[in-house]
Amino acid sequence: MQQSDNNQSNPWSLIQRNAKFDCPYFTAHSDTVTHRGGKQRSYNHIHMKNFGVAVVPIDNDGSTTLIGQYRFPLDRFTWEVTRGGGRRDVPPIDSAKRELREETGYRADHWLELFAASASPGTTDSIAPAFVAWGLHTGEPHPDPEELITQRRVPFSAAVAMAISGEIADLASIAAILSIEVRFRRGELPSDLASFLASS
Repeated sequence: MQQSDNNQSNPWSLIQRNAKFDCPYFTAHSDTVTHRGGKQRSYNHIHMKNFGVAVVPIDNDGSTTLIGQYRFPLDRFTWEVTRGGGRRDVPPIDSAKRELREETGYRADHWLELFAASASPGTTDSIAPAFVAWGLHTGEPHPDPEELITQRRVPFSAAVAMAISGEIADLASIAAILSIEVRFRRGELPSDLASFLASS
């Protein structure tokens, strides 16, 4: 049922919370709910105990570094921006800085949060804060022992093309890259970052 833009009330009522599976990373629920006081039914969803950050590092020449790795749930190799997890009790920017150092070795002088997106809001409360980082200082990456990663440095314009073509398929990576591109075209980025992108 469609509602007016002004009505943002919660139509759901929780009758009983039912945790079906729990691990250090998430809890799977099959809760008993009603919608607008209707019949009771089950609502299956996943509560994430952590969140996944995304970071797009931009070099002074307008290049970015992509991360490639084989993703077990997808059973295939993927190209992404820097991605990783963070605890909900830790500020997302701190987790983003840690992941950037671990996967690329970079430290950055400047950070801009792009968004905190919900990837699949009908089934999970997972969020993905995304950042762009610039003013980079190089160092040695230190990935987790179970991360076998490959780095690929490309002009940012090439990363945009990869996001549009589907070569980059991770939603947070696509959204972060295209958010930077749109802000660049609108003149909404800090001037030094915009000058780097203009040269790519």
